[in-house]
Amino acid sequence: MVDASEVVISHLQRRKIEGRVLIPFIQVLRDRFGQSAMREVVDETIRRLAAEDGARWAATYGKTTASLRTVAQELWAGGGSMDVEVVSESDDHLDFNVTRCQYAAFYKELGLADLGIRVHCNRDHAMLAGFNDELELSRSQTIMEGGACCDFRFRKRSWR
Repeated sequence: MVDASEVVISHLQRRKIEGRVLIPFIQVLRDRFGQSAMREVVDETIRRLAAEDGARWAATYGKTTASLRTVAQELWAGGGSMDVEVVSESDDHLDFNVTRCQYAAFYKELGLADLGIRVHCNRDHAMLAGFNDELELSRSQTIMEGGACCDFRFRKRSWR
């Protein structure tokens, strides 16, 4: 079920590699064009990449909340990079908390949690749009921002 290209390196290793490339690039963007332009370019780039990831994962795993749980547990948390505690799950919702996050630890070790939020945490909504636009995400806190956990709450949209 897992595409071989997804398991050659862990998801965490992939994000660390991206971070090591993106961070200096982002810093140069900020220095040359200012904070506002940097944020605009980075945010748009991350949204595009995340939506592509979501679409690829949906094609591999399916578009259900159960499939989304599999993505979180097998890809995102693979190799011990996160601790994911499922709180509640049904056909129309998935609630889980991330209680330990090596992605956050990576950016915090570099002293760049603010960039970690921008290039990692901010992916989640765009990823979900690519994965299944009938689902929506709410999250009130992240470990990267100093929260006790990342509280992911996925719901099937109620179209009116």
